[in-house]
Amino acid sequence: MVRKVIRPIRLVIFDLDGTLTQIDSLWHHLHEAFGTWEHGKLVAERYWRGEISYKEWAETDARCWAGTPVSEIKRIVDGITYTVGAKEVFQELRRKNVRTAILSAGLTILADKARADLNADCAIANELRTNDGHLTGEIAVKVAVNNKRVFIEQIAAKFGVPLHEVALVGDRNFDLSEPECLKIAFKPKDDIAKQNADVLVANDDLRAILQYLI
Repeated sequence: MVRKVIRPIRLVIFDLDGTLTQIDSLWHHLHEAFGTWEHGKLVAERYWRGEISYKEWAETDARCWAGTPVSEIKRIVDGITYTVGAKEVFQELRRKNVRTAILSAGLTILADKARADLNADCAIANELRTNDGHLTGEIAVKVAVNNKRVFIEQIAAKFGVPLHEVALVGDRNFDLSEPECLKIAFKPKDDIAKQNADVLVANDDLRAILQYLI
């Protein structure tokens, strides 16, 4: 379904978890791997009830994994698979001289890997602090689920692209937070995303979005 006239697109900003990858949340994925989800779930519920900030949520999660070897985190991340068609989408956009960025409220350990694997122009996420090859339990929080619009505008300015020539691709409403951009909901997971998106794509293959971009 398309609600907006498609215009030339020069920059595409992708969500990561659940959009470019076949896991919905790296945070949840790590909690499951380390057996800390029961605690993580309670903290997540506190955030969604408005009792704590996103920064407090992320910091509490990060403390769960203090002392974990970075090599173990990388092993788990290396097992995460990309959405069908993701690599081909980035290849085609690059061939058409369209810039690409990854913007995630998740973690740089996956975002940076995806940037390299998919040959994206940039990636922004939150960084788990390390020391001597182990997680310290601290985190540098940049991107929250409710502040993506700030980074969308920064990325567009970095590449000199006006917002009306930017497309956003994500599975939740907060991924599509800039009203001037073309908003593509890829397999959306909330009703607000479905309502606010300009384009809805239910296909499991990410290549289905290309017809709206080039």
